[in-house]
Amino acid sequence: MERVVHMSEKGMRLERFLRIHFPRLPAAAVLLKQGRLTVDGRKARASDPLAAGQIVRVADPSPRRAEASVAGREGPSEADRARLAAMTVFSDDDLLVLDKPSGLAVHAGSRTEGDLDRLLAAFVDDEGERPVLVHRLDKETSGLLVAAKTAREAARLGRAFAARAVEKTYVALVEGVPEPAELRISIALKKIETTRGGRMIAVRPDLDGALAAETVCRVIEARDEGRSALVALHPRTGRQHQLRAHLREIGHSIRGDRLYGRAGSAPRLMLHALRLRLPTADGGEIRLETPWPEVFGDRPADL
Repeated sequence: MERVVHMSEKGMRLERFLRIHFPRLPAAAVLLKQGRLTVDGRKARASDPLAAGQIVRVADPSPRRAEASVAGREGPSEADRARLAAMTVFSDDDLLVLDKPSGLAVHAGSRTEGDLDRLLAAFVDDEGERPVLVHRLDKETSGLLVAAKTAREAARLGRAFAARAVEKTYVALVEGVPEPAELRISIALKKIETTRGGRMIAVRPDLDGALAAETVCRVIEARDEGRSALVALHPRTGRQHQLRAHLREIGHSIRGDRLYGRAGSAPRLMLHALRLRLPTADGGEIRLETPWPEVFGDRPADL
């Protein structure tokens, strides 16, 4: 199986591209380990950004591996059903929208014992379809996360996210009070590898590998006599760690951020995906919101 990267998918990570276009297949990290996944005929990494025109190819598994995979497939346990039900905010024939708790990894990694994608993999229907995550949140970020229940819906939502037709609103508790009260942050980012994993840094927009990134930040209220502020964040692009890196670059890191700020400033990363507006296949839209997270204190009346 192979697919050409569309112009609108330029910069998309390989792992996300695979989830959108090949939702029934294992995660990119698994396919890479099996030697079945290539980009333009060469080895790649799951986190690699793609370029328009590249060819992503997945080779068929060996007969022995395919038989083992089918033989080992089991349905969800009662505990899995209860866990997913507790997170579900919205569900219909096409969509599953979850309120992901902080601390739950979206995809498997070297430092994770359980992940959401693995949980969803157990929910395969009679036609072989399973819920597929069409975007992601960092492990320590909580809030709204969207999965498509069919391959067709996964592809449609993937295009919607790539075309920036999905509106997301986050809330964050940050160090100090940003000025002015509403600002647009346009700072290009580039991923680098460190001993602590991948990290986004600010770079010149014309630098090789630079990714355009834009965030709108609005101060909701100052707290702690000006030592912190509750802000609403609207990402106009969807780069990895974009909100965390942008807030750090303007001198107002998100509290509890172990990578871009001070870990001991809060009990967790104080970033939550609060609202989501999704276009539907029939031209309408769905607006969703999570319950207000208690860790953020009292909810302001004007939010």
